[in-house]
Amino acid sequence: MIDWKVDMRDTTNVTRKPNVNRVAAIFATTVGLLALAGCGGEDPVAEAVAKADGACACDNFECTTDFIKWFNEMSITLERDFEAWGEDGYNAYLEQSLRAAECQNALR
Repeated sequence: MIDWKVDMRDTTNVTRKPNVNRVAAIFATTVGLLALAGCGGEDPVAEAVAKADGACACDNFECTTDFIKWFNEMSITLERDFEAWGEDGYNAYLEQSLRAAECQNALR
């Protein structure tokens, strides 16, 4: 919600007081999405391979949950980017996601 402060003597002078909590939330969300998107040059498929390798290296179910959580977050936050990866990129990511899930299911 924007908090408007209006000087009734001069209606041409309208100022906004920024909502600090909203700005902080937007900043945190942006940083989080950039980290997930791998904007530092990280290849999402290479990262998926690393996460699947991590899940498959686990020797108990609990160990796999953080790796699977990463795949779930990627699928939700970057769904619109999958088209940009092309069919080969998407299939490579999907293959790693399924491999991680199989490794987790084997430990149930």
